[in-house]
Amino acid sequence: MGNLQEAIKDWIKDRPYLREVAKLQETIATVIEGNSIQEHQAGYDWKNVVPEIKKGIPVLKAIKIDSKTIENAADLLIDIVDALAAASLPEKMVQHCQKMQSVLLENAELAGHIIAEVIESNSVQPNDPSLGEIDEGFIVFLAWSSLSEALKPLKSKVTELLKDNKWRRGYCPVCGQLPAMGQLVRVEKDRGRERELVCGCCQMRWQYRRIGCPYCDNLEQETLKIIEVAEEPDLRIDTCEKCRSYLKIYTNEGNEQVILADWSTLHLDLIGEKNGFKRTGYRMYGL
Repeated sequence: MGNLQEAIKDWIKDRPYLREVAKLQETIATVIEGNSIQEHQAGYDWKNVVPEIKKGIPVLKAIKIDSKTIENAADLLIDIVDALAAASLPEKMVQHCQKMQSVLLENAELAGHIIAEVIESNSVQPNDPSLGEIDEGFIVFLAWSSLSEALKPLKSKVTELLKDNKWRRGYCPVCGQLPAMGQLVRVEKDRGRERELVCGCCQMRWQYRRIGCPYCDNLEQETLKIIEVAEEPDLRIDTCEKCRSYLKIYTNEGNEQVILADWSTLHLDLIGEKNGFKRTGYRMYGL
């Protein structure tokens, strides 16, 4: 955890405008690092799941997630909310967390319901009276922060399965959501580099084509351009003139925990949008 804290501090040293969102992420990361939940590997019927993967069906749509994973994510969600409610964060955010903390204390089953709803529809019921005026997007963000950790054993298994069943699709093989980031990685010596995509929700990573738009499957190179960012030599923005989408790309290796977390490159979202492109991947963080 210390290494991550130092990496975050180094990142925001030259980017002070990210300080508040960095504090939010650091608080969440501290809770996750200190959680006592044991890794749980559910006994799914993977022989029946593999054919679904080959059809392009995300794993969470092909299986019924087991109750223990939901329970682990729900417990972690409660711990994260408790920590944020006591953290030195913007007043409105703390108020949301304190309200949510109170609601979760009153309803012991609510955290599990939130996790299950987010898995099912990437949303929570906005008309749920128990959630009051808490921002729905913020609740979804906290739920995915918990799920990303609780789903680690499942993501590891899917990564193993994808070695023989190449995914190469523009949406996440685990939860079906769209990527928020990408990275150029060296896969084998003398083979150059490939592009991996990073899910904006569960943080799953998977290989994709080096050239191509993951949002509309456009492969026409003349319509696929790159925006270089002079102040960020390890980052760039891949754009598609057909669907007018952009994707933030990390072109180096070694600082994945921070750079691929999405919050750390919010300034690239501004650049992409100022150049006339839109963020098509799910947005967890407001600008």
